[in-house]
Amino acid sequence: MSLFTSSQFASAAASGNDWRECAKAVLEKLDGVKTGDDDFNFGFLYITDKLADDAESILNLFKSVLNIEHWVGCITLGVCANGEDFIDEPAISAMVGRFDDDSFCVFPATGADTDEARAVIGPWMEKHDPMLIAVHGDPLSEEEPAQSLEAVNAFTQGFMIGGLSSSRGTHLQFADTIQEGGVSGVLFSQDIKVASVLSQGCNPIGKPHVITRGDEHMVLELDGEKAVSVFEQDLRSLAIKAVDRDPDEIILDTAVLDDPEKIPDEFQSLLKGEVHTAFPISESDQKDYLVRNIMGLDPEEGSIAVSHYVSSGERMMFVHRDEDTVREDLSRSLLELRKRVERDTGRFEPKGALYVSCVARGFSLPEGNSRSEEMSLIQEIIGDVPLTGFYAGGEVLNARLYGYTGILTLFL
Repeated sequence: MSLFTSSQFASAAASGNDWRECAKAVLEKLDGVKTGDDDFNFGFLYITDKLADDAESILNLFKSVLNIEHWVGCITLGVCANGEDFIDEPAISAMVGRFDDDSFCVFPATGADTDEARAVIGPWMEKHDPMLIAVHGDPLSEEEPAQSLEAVNAFTQGFMIGGLSSSRGTHLQFADTIQEGGVSGVLFSQDIKVASVLSQGCNPIGKPHVITRGDEHMVLELDGEKAVSVFEQDLRSLAIKAVDRDPDEIILDTAVLDDPEKIPDEFQSLLKGEVHTAFPISESDQKDYLVRNIMGLDPEEGSIAVSHYVSSGERMMFVHRDEDTVREDLSRSLLELRKRVERDTGRFEPKGALYVSCVARGFSLPEGNSRSEEMSLIQEIIGDVPLTGFYAGGEVLNARLYGYTGILTLFL
């Protein structure tokens, strides 16, 4: 386990046999960098679902030992730190920071009925304009998470980042106390300088299409043709691009099909990764879109079932995702973020970082650390910056709920 520090933040993460061992390892590191009166007053806290039963004990211990009252975070399948992560094992990742006491405001879990959150946020917003809003949500809440995000966004109007918790059991959040349901989080004032970037991890297949007939989650026609037919045409284009040959030219006899190892390498490449639907946002270019799963195909009807409520006239395209697309897009996105920060500030010296990645993004799974490549790539490009984060069941950027993405936010 490594400790990372800056002039404003410190982060640490650790795994162990139980919650006490994990908490002790992280707390010893963070407590060792306290500096008297100029102390930390805010923290991000993420714990794996292996420790969910002890979430309240962990939160209370962190409050007591570090003398920090304000914490936000959630339960997750995996936690992130700079250059490492811990998945499917007892683990904790935390980052503490120093802020002016009135520059942030923690709010409790809320849904469409935002009265409780408004009671907390309202007085603070009379003196501050929220710039960044970091949220954590419950994917199994009675209210759709997207609706809860919209409700919070409607009265805060800040730039929202975060994600939904991922867990095989309870989906708890931290917002000074243990929270359940809806979304909770923290607002930072305009005095807190940040920069964020979204990595989609997918490549578009062909051009966007127009849904000419759709019904709830069923896409019946695209561009006036049966949806399945258009899907097949785009997959054919992907195949031709991938192997530089028309797939009809690749002859596979029965013997080959009975033994997958005999399938030519060029054809096997077409079987790697996954294909999803994607919905471009607000007539933007193909870089900004919401990726959604294909739930089923009906060749006879020609329809495609998707995990998205569709409407006629909406644009939709197909995207392909595999290890290479995830790696290449993350690298490109991080380098663009670095250049943007250098251009805007004259230097690249982030003080802290928050990373939210989809639990199903698709990086390779090397033995001993299933997500180390993703976090190592981030460390390579942004450096030894205090960082914490988690693997989410849905990622939030600008109040929208994404899938299969990675979102990095830097505190400058």
